[in-house]
Amino acid sequence: MAISFIATGCQIKPINKNIGLVINLNDGQGSDGPEKSLANWQVIETKNISAAADVFNLSVQVPDGWQIQAVPQIEALNIFNPEAEGQDNLRKSQIFIRYFKASDFLTLGTVTIHSRTKTTINGRPAVIYDIEKKSGVANFAHQPSWRSARHLVTDIRLNDTNPSIFYVVAKRPDLAQEIFDRFIISLKPEEKKTEENFSQLVAPVQEFKQRITKKPFGIYITPKTSSIQPEKFTGYHTGADAEFGDVTDEVSVKAIADGVVIFSGTASGYGGVIAIRHIINDEIYVAIYGHLKPNSLVKNNTSVSRGQLIGVLGIGNTSETDGERKHLHFGFHRGQEINLKGYVNNQQDLKNWLDPLSFIFTE
Repeated sequence: MAISFIATGCQIKPINKNIGLVINLNDGQGSDGPEKSLANWQVIETKNISAAADVFNLSVQVPDGWQIQAVPQIEALNIFNPEAEGQDNLRKSQIFIRYFKASDFLTLGTVTIHSRTKTTINGRPAVIYDIEKKSGVANFAHQPSWRSARHLVTDIRLNDTNPSIFYVVAKRPDLAQEIFDRFIISLKPEEKKTEENFSQLVAPVQEFKQRITKKPFGIYITPKTSSIQPEKFTGYHTGADAEFGDVTDEVSVKAIADGVVIFSGTASGYGGVIAIRHIINDEIYVAIYGHLKPNSLVKNNTSVSRGQLIGVLGIGNTSETDGERKHLHFGFHRGQEINLKGYVNNQQDLKNWLDPLSFIFTE
């Protein structure tokens, strides 16, 4: 594990591998030297945290003795002080990190925004919010109790792609600002590497990646928290939705690669849906194209070529889309079985599904 930093007379000692390294930033001037406030901090790489979501591939600095744990139920990180008061680690929480995927900064309708300040952190656009949960809204599950009170949240945009990943970094109200400031400045995301090297794939629809604005891959959806209302689904999203509610013309859907149609028909939650088995890089995958007009679909057992028209999107809010809005649900998983699940109950069930935003598509 490589860590780069600038300091004089640094002492490094290993601790528990789930915590990382402790770095003593004392410069040898003694306890009363100018570096006193920088002493006894540790660098933690979150890839070493058990059950942490892949999106949290970053390194941070926290005071010596503090720890980080994953909260897999909501794909979050809890940074806590074991010496703080409280019966469990959420009650000892000091900083709480979540994330979302979108094309711009956004906030939930469940909170009141008292102030909003634009800034930059490590060269990336950021917004500091002073927020408070609205009365009548249930306390936020699997989060520290102070998240349901008034506190500060810093949202950081990680890259310039659309959609982008945004970190949501919440500060405990009574945490010293200087500690939080050092933490937030130390936060350094690492670029996520694509698991598979897909190239020369055709986008299933035009502007595919740009139109994934509401339901990206892996997002956890409930009827209360979904960006789509009304919502009838709950679970982790197995695909990515490209939105076409603003388009009145027919939207063509194409095969991303050569393959064989293994399902063509209708299914609950989709309306018209087609599944195509592909062999890419000598591995077998299945692509799911949902919410298509049933009478436009290529027939089952048909061999299709890369870029071939396989159907058109169904009309929104009709039986063609099973009552859903006009959009393409595109899912992609390893293996040759027909799996039409649009949502799964836990992250473990996502392991064979891939994020379409990691692919290289040509239009």
